[in-house]
Amino acid sequence: MKQESLSVSPVRSRALSALRGAFARQRPDVAIDDKGYAPDFHDTLLPLVSPEDFAADLSAGDGNELQTKFRAAHSSSGLAVNCFAPFRRRITDLTLPGSAPFEALQFERKCPTGLRGGRAPNLDVVLSSPTSMIGVESKLTEYLARHRAAFSPAYAEQIRDARREQGYFREMLRLIDAPDGYVWLDAAQLIKHAFALARTFQDRHVTLLYLYWEPTNPDASPEFAAHRQEITAFAERVAGSTPEFRAMNYPELWRSWAAAGPSEWLAQHLESLRDRYEVTL
Repeated sequence: MKQESLSVSPVRSRALSALRGAFARQRPDVAIDDKGYAPDFHDTLLPLVSPEDFAADLSAGDGNELQTKFRAAHSSSGLAVNCFAPFRRRITDLTLPGSAPFEALQFERKCPTGLRGGRAPNLDVVLSSPTSMIGVESKLTEYLARHRAAFSPAYAEQIRDARREQGYFREMLRLIDAPDGYVWLDAAQLIKHAFALARTFQDRHVTLLYLYWEPTNPDASPEFAAHRQEITAFAERVAGSTPEFRAMNYPELWRSWAAAGPSEWLAQHLESLRDRYEVTL
């Protein structure tokens, strides 16, 4: 289950303000409210993003996101869609460092954990190839609020398969005893997604990719370094488990695409992504 957000840090307030400003500069024709929400989800889409490439997926997910959170300039789901949706019809152009070529992608993919009565987690993006799957958990500013881990007793009681012997299960038990083990990283959510991916895709190599946003000047605020340190600690604790855990930030991903000599459409898309999301705090 999700971790409980305890507070919003001042740096998150600055990030939200910067993202609203970038949105307003890129889309001066759209009036966003004081909380950063556009009137319609179509207003938040980048030029090469078409609703046909993602809207059906999000409508099938939980939470009616298109009419609520997705309309925000700071929506992490919106960031994932704006980043990956153009690849839906250009899947052979999609690359991730260290990954095989992909054949399909899906947004808000439900992946059951196998727990009785539980709601299946939604992965922001699932990328598939004939031999592997990558489940992407996208974060924009959410990690800049302090968190405390919380789990339903059903996880410890009902998981009785091979997942019980994995690092994710051990880390869950540690966090049940020490729920403040991470301040910025939403480790409980990652563990839940890991349980879901391990059960849903048992026939292929599975990776849980934590893909997170950072501003152009992360050294200006200690929260970003602390978040990265927690990612490293989490990765060490679940090393060797299924799914494999990897993490990178969006600017790193975009730099890898730029360094590979992108096609004309991807170069245009990268420019739009950077105009919207590369901000200085």
